[in-house]
Amino acid sequence: MVCLFRFTVIFRRSCNGYGADKQKLSEGKDLIRFFSIPCKPTKTNGGRTRNLKEHDPNKWDSFVAYNKRDVETEIAIQDKLSKFPMPEAEWDNYFLDQLINDRGIKLDLELVTQAIKCDDLIRSELISRMKEITKLENPNSVKQMREWLQTKGVETDSLNKAAVTHLIETNEGEIKEVLQLRKQLAKSSVKKYAAMENVVCRDGRARGLIQFYGANRTGRFAGRLIQVQNLPQNHISDLDEARALLKQGNFEGLTNFI
Repeated sequence: MVCLFRFTVIFRRSCNGYGADKQKLSEGKDLIRFFSIPCKPTKTNGGRTRNLKEHDPNKWDSFVAYNKRDVETEIAIQDKLSKFPMPEAEWDNYFLDQLINDRGIKLDLELVTQAIKCDDLIRSELISRMKEITKLENPNSVKQMREWLQTKGVETDSLNKAAVTHLIETNEGEIKEVLQLRKQLAKSSVKKYAAMENVVCRDGRARGLIQFYGANRTGRFAGRLIQVQNLPQNHISDLDEARALLKQGNFEGLTNFI
C-alpha cells in the first residue's frame, strides 16, 4: 500500500537527483531562520527583532527564489503522487485518527491528582526508611548506595533492576531490606499521571495522543504525549474498589487492599 506521507518523504530525500531546477536551494534553512524567525536585538542590527526585506535585499531575493523552488517541488511531488491514488481504506484510517484526536480522551483528573499524591507519600516513606537504616543523605543515589554496600562487604558494579534482584536473593538483614526498599522505589513511578496533568485541555480531555503514520518505516500509528499504547495491563480483580480508595485519598486502605 502506497502511503502519501511516506512517498513525500522519499521524494524529498531523492530531490537532489531530480534536477537542479527542481532542487530546493541549499541555503533555504538559513534564509528561513533569517527572515521567518525573530532575531536577537543587538547594537549591530539596531535593536530589531525581525529581519525584513530592506535589511538585506540580496538575501531577500534568494529567499523569494527559494520559495518559488519550494512550490515547484511541491507541484512535482503532487504530479508523482497522482499516479498512486490513496486507497479508500487508508483515508478511512486517517479520518479515524482525526476523529479520535478531535474528540480527545476523557481523563479522571481526581484520580490523577490523588495518584500523584499517593506516589509522593510512598516515595517519602520509602526514602525515610532507607535514610533511617543507611544514614545516607540521599539513599536513592547510586554512588552513595554503592559506597554504603561496600561498608557492608557487598561489592557491585551496578544497581540496575537485575543487579538489585540478585543482591536481594544473596543477602539478608538490613542489606536485603534496603535493597527491597530501593526496588520498590524504582517501581513507584507516576510519569504518565504527570503527563496527563500537563496535556489535559480545559474540558478535561487530552488530545493529540495518536499520530497517523507516526512510525515512518512501518506506517503504523504512533503514541504521543501520554503514550497510552504503553499502558500496562491491569489484572487487579476489584479494580473499581481500588480506584475508589485512591480517589478518596485512603492510601492506607489502598495499600492493604493491594
